[in-house]
Amino acid sequence: MPYEAVGTLYKVFPEQQVTERFRKREFILCIQDGMYQQHVKFVLKQDRCGLIDGYDLGTELKVTFSISGREVQGRDGEPIYFTSLDVWRIEPLGNELPVRDASQEYPFDASNEVPF
Repeated sequence: MPYEAVGTLYKVFPEQQVTERFRKREFILCIQDGMYQQHVKFVLKQDRCGLIDGYDLGTELKVTFSISGREVQGRDGEPIYFTSLDVWRIEPLGNELPVRDASQEYPFDASNEVPF
């Protein structure tokens, strides 16, 4: 089930290579919740790690995400629970557009024929 959050980009962390086949990148969105601001951490996984590139801190964004959770056995035998907000899409609010390197979005070998 998809969810949406609107807020201001507060912090972007570097990409992490967790295992040989898994990478992630986290960022913080500051979301206004009545009188209080909530600093919510979202995660980009695998080929989505670059979605946050080009957005400046302070940019207002709409983030579409799903919630995932899992149970892991702790060292003391008690279960530990993890929750993750997995981002699927990032859209700027207003007229702000990120500066993107087109070669990252549509990678292809220029020596090959055009694919259409």
